[in-house]
Amino acid sequence: MMHAQRPTWCEIDLSAIRHNLATLGDMVGPEVGVFVCVKGDASGCGDIEVARTAEQAGAAGAAFGNLDRAMAARQAGVRLPILLYPTCLPDTAPALEEHNFMPTLSTLEDVAAWSSHAKSLKVFLKLDGGGFRAGAFPHHAPAVARAIADSKTLELAGAYGHPMASYGPVDPVYTDAQVNSCIDALKRIEAAGIDVPVRMVSSSAIILSHPDADLNAVDPGRLAIGQSFPAAAGRERVWRHALVGLRSHLVMVKSLDDIGDVMPAPFLPRRPGMKIGLVPYGWSDGYPRKIPENATALLHGKRVRLLGPTHSEMLRVDLTDVPEARLGDEVVFLGRQGADEIGLDELAGQWKVGVSDLYGAIGKSVRRHYLR
Repeated sequence: MMHAQRPTWCEIDLSAIRHNLATLGDMVGPEVGVFVCVKGDASGCGDIEVARTAEQAGAAGAAFGNLDRAMAARQAGVRLPILLYPTCLPDTAPALEEHNFMPTLSTLEDVAAWSSHAKSLKVFLKLDGGGFRAGAFPHHAPAVARAIADSKTLELAGAYGHPMASYGPVDPVYTDAQVNSCIDALKRIEAAGIDVPVRMVSSSAIILSHPDADLNAVDPGRLAIGQSFPAAAGRERVWRHALVGLRSHLVMVKSLDDIGDVMPAPFLPRRPGMKIGLVPYGWSDGYPRKIPENATALLHGKRVRLLGPTHSEMLRVDLTDVPEARLGDEVVFLGRQGADEIGLDELAGQWKVGVSDLYGAIGKSVRRHYLR
């Protein structure tokens, strides 16, 4: 096998994403549109491939965190309607109109600024039910929606809220209050006689915990790639992780039996017949800077220890118990090799982080191989 690139990669299972989207569609029903959130490069799974998979699965749209990534998706052939979270400025309106992007507005100042730059632009109004980020508070929302509706250059495509349900302390009372505030804001807008085509307040955690908040659209992100959350009765489902592998190859094999007059390293254990290998993966790729005490990988189907310290783009592997190891052999940090397997939960335990942190650390640092 010839490696034209760095011989380290992660594996993303697109069939898992298709499974999750189908499961989600069955759960919320055909009347509820799905805007798949791919911000943060789809948590390291690749925003373009996840958006493309969502499009093939019949999603209503995609939601991107940044304009540059949305542009890259268009250039890659993604044709879905795209909602942009509030990260771009009004002077980008011509580009948004050209590519069918819908920006997020929150205030009367936003409406005035975007109106002056746009010619014919669909926009979303964001609602703030207590998360204190972007968004109009419920008592302000009707006035902002009215300003959009009265604008000669803007069209209200929908309104959405993002209750804070998966960051910081989990507080059901606080979460419920945010959800209810967003729904109340939508009711106030519609009571003012303003049509809201897309009504959306459910990200991944809210979808599973608040079935009453489905409305007519949802925007899951982590649920689409298999990261689950506590579920209300009747919303328990099987979600498949999209991140299924992290693999590399030995780029060096070295015997430490005869080191001549070189001083022994205080950080390396001394074992008779000791051999080490080097793997091109390190802390700049997301691996813990302090190597975990129980850190292992698979080589020739056997467990091997990883030896500290962690370097920027390099790890040591103890090959003493695998004397047949050779330059170029595959090393598995996540996934199956032979009869053994290191799963996401085990790797997260080694790293002492949550599974969601693994997605961000692994998927954003090395090339991705998509399993179709």
